[in-house]
This record gives sequence, C-alpha cells and structure tokens, in this order.
Amino acid sequence: MLTGPERRRKWADDAKIAIVAEALEPGVVVSDVARRHDVTPSQLFGWMRKFRDEAVARMTPPEVPMFAPAVVDVAPIALPPPAPSPAPAEAVAEIEISVGGARVRIRGAVDGRTLAAVLKALAVMA
Repeated sequence: MLTGPERRRKWADDAKIAIVAEALEPGVVVSDVARRHDVTPSQLFGWMRKFRDEAVARMTPPEVPMFAPAVVDVAPIALPPPAPSPAPAEAVAEIEISVGGARVRIRGAVDGRTLAAVLKALAVMA
C-alpha cells in the first residue's frame, strides 16, 4: 500500500517545451534544470528526444511512391515443324483430352515430352 503523495504528474506540452528550452540554453547543466523543476534528468532527456523526433518528422517530406515503367520483351516461340502424318493405310492413334471448356485432340505418334507439355498447359488453363 502506498502511503505517500502520488509522484506521477501530467505535464502540459507547453510546460515541457519551456523546460526543454531552458535545458538547451548554452552552458546549462541538464541535471540542474531537472532538479529545479522536480523531474528526473532521464525524463527531461526523454522529452528532449521526443520533441526533436517530432521536429525532424515534420521537416522530412513523406515518401512518395515511385513507379518504374515495366518493359516486357517476349521472344517469339519457335514451334517445331509438324510431324509427318503416318501412311493412310495404317491405323492412326488418337488421344482426346477435355478439361473444362478446353479440348485437345492429338493424332498420330506422340513422344512423352510433347504429351507432358500439353498436359501441363491444360493444368494451367484449368
């Protein structure tokens, strides 16, 4: 239980500014100013830092977002020449894949890399 008077005081900004201004005078000892006004030197240094930071913040212009133009350079995609179709006498193999609204039909012999590329493209579209 606390029996003494409460030490916490609310200082008006004008009073704090006056005390800080007094402490900033040339040749003045901050501890003496703090003692005269019944505050701790650390509290006085805290006020000095607070007012300095606020003054610097007011002098510093806010950062303006800047945008750089985007340049997209897309090289043309070289497609391999179409594979020759097999002779008509042979039966032609056919793969048909439907995903959503997309339908892909592959006729003839297809290597694994081509089929993997087609399936990957369909997965991206789905």
